[in-house]
Amino acid sequence: MARSRQPRKRRGEKTGRIPRKTDEPRGSSRRPPGLDGTSPKPAAEWRGGPSRSLWLGAAAAVLIAAFFILRGGGPDLPDPPDPDLSGMEPEVAEVIRRARTEVLDDRESPDRWAALGAALLAHELHSEAAAAYTAAGALAADDYRFPYLRARSLWRPNPELAEAAALEAIGLNPSYIPAYLLAGQIAEDRADPETAKDHYRTALERLGRTRSAPANTAAASFRLGRLLAGDGNLEEALPLLEQAEGLAPESGAIAAALARVYRRTGDGGKAQAAAERARSLDHDLMIRDPLIDAVNNVAASVIGKERRAFAAEGAGRPEVAERLLREMIRSRPDAADLYYNLGNNLSRQGRNEEALAAWATALEKNPDHVAALINSSIVLAQSGSLGEAERRCLHALEIQPNHPGALSSLGSIAALGGRRADALRWFRRALEQEPERAGTHDSIAQVLAANRQFADAIRHFRIAVGKEPFRGDYRLGLAATLASTGDFEGAWAVAHDGRRLGIELPANFLGMLRQAMPEPAFR
Repeated sequence: MARSRQPRKRRGEKTGRIPRKTDEPRGSSRRPPGLDGTSPKPAAEWRGGPSRSLWLGAAAAVLIAAFFILRGGGPDLPDPPDPDLSGMEPEVAEVIRRARTEVLDDRESPDRWAALGAALLAHELHSEAAAAYTAAGALAADDYRFPYLRARSLWRPNPELAEAAALEAIGLNPSYIPAYLLAGQIAEDRADPETAKDHYRTALERLGRTRSAPANTAAASFRLGRLLAGDGNLEEALPLLEQAEGLAPESGAIAAALARVYRRTGDGGKAQAAAERARSLDHDLMIRDPLIDAVNNVAASVIGKERRAFAAEGAGRPEVAERLLREMIRSRPDAADLYYNLGNNLSRQGRNEEALAAWATALEKNPDHVAALINSSIVLAQSGSLGEAERRCLHALEIQPNHPGALSSLGSIAALGGRRADALRWFRRALEQEPERAGTHDSIAQVLAANRQFADAIRHFRIAVGKEPFRGDYRLGLAATLASTGDFEGAWAVAHDGRRLGIELPANFLGMLRQAMPEPAFR
């Protein structure tokens, strides 16, 4: 059973569908922002401090810089930012309070101002962080770290100041590749692809000389290749994207870009393979940014640790993510969401018994935790515990009566138990909630085909194939059902249409189809 793709409140929530041999339970792989040119954002299920007027950060940065220019430095420095810490987690408030106190003890220390900036930025206080980094930079004008981190703080509230700060960092340290990547991203955001290309090309030139940071080489190659492909320059774009995928094979974004370029160059086989890779991978692309890593390591909040945990999973280090999740649980042992996320992590590692135990604890803390009910029900169903799996999904529906994931999971459970009429009823209810979901059409078609209701099955298979034409399993279901009705020519048409997209149906199926009808000429 695959995970649901519908919008949801919590990460990693699964949804049910009739399982295939290739299906495995997977947790959310969504990685946190803040690691590839995006400002860090808290997870949806957590609440940070109160909202703030981010534009004040830009004004504060300019005013502090002007203050230093006019006075030429000296002991009479402005007070450090003093954000409202009420409502924040105690650990967060303590980290920020301690960093601010250290600045007050020595206002002329750029490192103390920078430590305060890190404490603020790590906990989403962007405007205050920008002010702190501006002060640090005024005290140490030749240190590239401070303008770079100021740029990261100002990127969203004031891209123009952020771009200027990123260029300042590049001027101070031309070898710090993340500054080029940030400047390029900002240029893209303001619809200046030519400037962005220049930044990415410069990054690749410097990376080529240093032969370091393969993740950053992948990011620069991908971004430059994507922009070139958008211009129609496929010949130059393709080797860049292929290089990027070789360095970062875990990135779905790179695979998706390659699939588009392969299709445009007429290489259907490679396009299909790349599209399949893209569907199974996380879309984000990590970069190596030691300065932001150091900022994230300051994070004392559950938000910050969760961000680090998801970054670790995205980097292929589930054991690090697990350790961080367990640390969070020790500090907040009554938080059901933490046990839920731990269950997802363990399930992704194939440790389903431990995952079930973690989800059980989440449900002890919050018996109405819908996502934990659904995810645990799918693992239970796969292990043969259909009755308990069904009970959990029904409980989820009591809480959210039309939850598509619970409805679809109930359909899969009924299908596994041989209750086809119930399966159809649940799948059709799920389809009412998500009419465009190809997987639900496919699940309905499978049950209809098993009931020998071939006309309706073919109709749903065609919808599934139309919505996701690169899914070979949907196409095989359609071709096999057409062949079951004696429409061998129609089955061959489905196979030939797939071939044009680079999809080859299984050889044993095509062999049986040839016995029934010689293969028509490929047109």
